[in-house]
Amino acid sequence: MWNDAADVRAARRGDRAAFHRLVERHSPAVTMRAFACTRSRAAAEDLAQETILRAMRGLPGLRDDGAFGGWLLTIADNLCRNWADRRATEDAHRESVARAAAERAPEDEEHAPVAEAIASLAPEMQELLAMRFERGMSCEEIAGETGRPLGTVTKMLSRAYEELRKRLPHE
Repeated sequence: MWNDAADVRAARRGDRAAFHRLVERHSPAVTMRAFACTRSRAAAEDLAQETILRAMRGLPGLRDDGAFGGWLLTIADNLCRNWADRRATEDAHRESVARAAAERAPEDEEHAPVAEAIASLAPEMQELLAMRFERGMSCEEIAGETGRPLGTVTKMLSRAYEELRKRLPHE
């Protein structure tokens, strides 16, 4: 039988193995909670990783050593709420970008294939492309605004570019 309280006390003293046991014990529940919120394996893994990082930093502030699991899930819930709020804001931004593009479309027919190709991409890819090119943001700025790791942002943009190359007519 495990003992969260003993592992929390040991982890506070710098015992990495104790913290690892806590994470190993509770991370499946955190990941499942994050997946329930995001419905995306990658986003759930990112949120779970952020939850563990925040727990590691906040461990000295945990008041009840035996309540680590519940405390960890509370951190995950807060991050999930932040993720959902950010997502709603991003969706609203995407809709306004799509409306603006639709309003411009009739006067800019030569760019129609590009607009159609972008519109056929996954919403996450559309969002990142809009942030990168319409708002002129760097990958680092995008990572900061979306809460995604920089590597995730660059990988998603790379995939978006590849998808666009596949979907655009070659001349």
